[in-house]
Amino acid sequence: MVTLRIPDGSALVKIEKAEPKVYFLVYDLLTYKKDYGKWEKPESLYDPYEKTFPVGLLPRVKKFLNSKGYRVRVIDERKVRGAKLNSTWNENFVLRRYQERAVKKALKARMGVLALPVGSGKTVVGLRIIHELDLSALIVVHTKELLYQWAERVEEILGVKAGIVGDNRWEEENVTVAMIQTLLSRGADKLQRDYAIVMFDECHRTSAAEKFYKLGLSLPQVYRFGLSATPWRRIRGEELKIEAVVGPIIYEVKAEDLIRESFLARPRFEVIKYESSMPSFSERYKELYEDMIMNNDERNRAIVEKAVELARKGHRVLIDVKRIEHGKILKEMLEKRGVKAEFLSSKSPNRREILEAYKRGEIPVLISTLLKEGVDIPEISAIILAGGGKSDIMTIQTIGRALRPKKGMKAVIVDVEDDDPLLFTHFLERQKALKQYYGKFYDREMELQLEKSISKKRRSRKGS
Repeated sequence: MVTLRIPDGSALVKIEKAEPKVYFLVYDLLTYKKDYGKWEKPESLYDPYEKTFPVGLLPRVKKFLNSKGYRVRVIDERKVRGAKLNSTWNENFVLRRYQERAVKKALKARMGVLALPVGSGKTVVGLRIIHELDLSALIVVHTKELLYQWAERVEEILGVKAGIVGDNRWEEENVTVAMIQTLLSRGADKLQRDYAIVMFDECHRTSAAEKFYKLGLSLPQVYRFGLSATPWRRIRGEELKIEAVVGPIIYEVKAEDLIRESFLARPRFEVIKYESSMPSFSERYKELYEDMIMNNDERNRAIVEKAVELARKGHRVLIDVKRIEHGKILKEMLEKRGVKAEFLSSKSPNRREILEAYKRGEIPVLISTLLKEGVDIPEISAIILAGGGKSDIMTIQTIGRALRPKKGMKAVIVDVEDDDPLLFTHFLERQKALKQYYGKFYDREMELQLEKSISKKRRSRKGS
């Protein structure tokens, strides 16, 4: 028998009354190799001195010990704290079947990740969980856009005033939306209210796993949930740290299922090909990126031509870029073609005004570095992935912006096939992510195009 105890007010689980072997087994289970560039160093989420591990890993540890023949007894001493909410649900928001199932799973498990595709209504699901529990909640986000978007939805759907912590504001209410950066810089202990629920939006962001982990362990809530459109599949250190805070995936809906049921638009995949006048001889990725992506005239002209074509067909186009300089180049080129375009980045002072104008149709083409996660713009019907890169999570997050049902119009997803060997592999990685995520809705014609491109590359390498 192994006893796992969760003390009141804690986000840690303590191992008690176990034979010595158990402590070593748990240590090995929760230890991974952390990459420090030229070497790797083991890091463990189990503290051998305190004999504790984060509460989100409880299901993993319990299952593991059971598989080793140990009976496990969990003693949860935590008390649910927080104020009664008295929210009133806006009846205009009727839950779909998969959303109802997600809410039921969450209420039963009390912690875990809900994996719902972009456009599936993650915000509505999160707010329904809060409404059903009818208790105070802290919603953690990572951008200003999400900060205000969630606050607006809290007031619209739950009928309660939303608190805002972030963007130089610290105004708490029974439902408070807070930026992770603000909570870390000023300290979560500065929160004045007791919250029964903590909910992390876009919890898959492994690039911010250290911040996520640090904040998560300082928050003792019993009800702890993560919302994600792109759940992880590899168990590395970053993913383990995310699980440590909110628990494992407890419910998942696939994009292809929602497309089949017409909750998401059917995608049409296209590829831009171009002839580059000269190769880059840069050995460093930064210079290669600047030469072959950002300042590549042939590539940029091909992107602009496609954007103009889509805009003239009535599409609301988003061009996704990674660099501010690249966005400005494309904006200037589009305006020379007589197409009104705006560029949006984290440094744009009038972000909300630009977004509203785009939503109203006053701007047919929007170029941006920051619409990858969470920002809700259902008007987008076509996306051009102009920024390159190979991140599967960012690719899925970005194109999900266009997958809202449009009357008589498919969602157009346009990628750019680069000729440089490294950038070509990045293109293949992005397409692989799309194929895996959209299943049978990733059409056969695209697969044949990819096979031809790969064969062509192999022949050219043999010829050289």
